[in-house]
Amino acid sequence: MKRIVSTKRDNLKSDEQLEFLDYLKHSLSNGFSLNNSIELMPVLWPKRKQMMEDLNYAMKSGAKFSQQLLKLGFSKTTVTQINLAMQQGNLVECLDQLATLTRLKNEQIKKLKAELSYPFVLAIMMVLLLAFMQTFISAQFSDSGEHMGDVLLIGLILFALVFIYYFSRILNLLAKQDYQALKKLCHVPILGSTIRIYVNYLLVYDIGMLLASGFSLQKMCEYASQQTKGSLQQVLGEKIGRKLANGENLNEIIEKEEFLPDTLLILLKTGSKRKSLSSRCLILGRSLFSELTAKIEKLVVNVQPVCFVLIGICIVAMYMKLLLPMYTMMQGI
Repeated sequence: MKRIVSTKRDNLKSDEQLEFLDYLKHSLSNGFSLNNSIELMPVLWPKRKQMMEDLNYAMKSGAKFSQQLLKLGFSKTTVTQINLAMQQGNLVECLDQLATLTRLKNEQIKKLKAELSYPFVLAIMMVLLLAFMQTFISAQFSDSGEHMGDVLLIGLILFALVFIYYFSRILNLLAKQDYQALKKLCHVPILGSTIRIYVNYLLVYDIGMLLASGFSLQKMCEYASQQTKGSLQQVLGEKIGRKLANGENLNEIIEKEEFLPDTLLILLKTGSKRKSLSSRCLILGRSLFSELTAKIEKLVVNVQPVCFVLIGICIVAMYMKLLLPMYTMMQGI
């Protein structure tokens, strides 16, 4: 029987990805196998029945679960984490971690939308007011020779267009979340430090789990370099493994690599056994997660004041567009 091939428009939305991860986590925790869990999905998730039937058919045909997740819209970094967890035998714990991260992201997006709703209404009213001024008022002062207000408004419009362009690029990079996308995001003003903490959290968590499974550092790099091409873990594993093979010092590698937190140096210098070091990495991961949560909440809270400042500047520019021609005409009387 011919199957329907999923296209980009069929990708799971963020809230649906959370639902997918939560279902798998609970199903596996209750003793179901991965294939049995996926087999039940078309029945339990009727709104995505066709997509889940395609996934079930692909899994029964011997397809890799990680490749199917990419088709469903999960990022390379997320897929690599799941792939690593499957091979280490701690998939449930990994799904729980990913569900927690996705839930945090969805909650903050909802808060962000709520914060932006009022500024958005004000922005629409400003656009309407500007259209009214341009149509009915500016014509009355066309002979004044004063165009400073027009220059300011054009400048603000250009600024808004540039802002929208870069904002859409940031959203696109956040959706990808591969090595190159995360590297670019780390250099974005204001947002960069939060992204760096997020990446540090993912890597420290992965290192902790690999250490718990008995992996040496060299083995970790080899293992990570075999994961999804272009993902954060694959690129870092390949890069660090190559540097270690060339005889570079581990401390220097960690200091130079922007994605690895300097806190790892402190843990490595303790000289603890792998099991103890794994526990400390996981504790560090929880600390980074708390820091990440606080940073995201702070960013969301600060969005509305920034929007109001920009709207205030636009209002001043509109008043100047209206009043400067009037002032010029009054001087000529």
